[in-house]
Amino acid sequence: MPRYQIRDTATGQLLALGLADYAAAEAALDRLDDELEQQLWRNGEGARRIRLRLDIEELTATGTPQAVGHHVLLLGTEDQADEFPLL
Repeated sequence: MPRYQIRDTATGQLLALGLADYAAAEAALDRLDDELEQQLWRNGEGARRIRLRLDIEELTATGTPQAVGHHVLLLGTEDQADEFPLL
């Protein structure tokens, strides 16, 4: 049975491990988005927009990660008109 993980594309940092399926990876992305928004708010950081590209990786039978999807999270947008196109 495949396992999934989430990795920050820019830094290579693993953000979530051992996810049972793709749906669990998408739910983890939602939680990460919420947590990051809350951290920015608690820290009083006024960044107008932070853009993160996160890869969903499937671990193959040999344990090698293979990207099977990606998401772009836009944090701190506050309902402003998009200045950057979504990927």
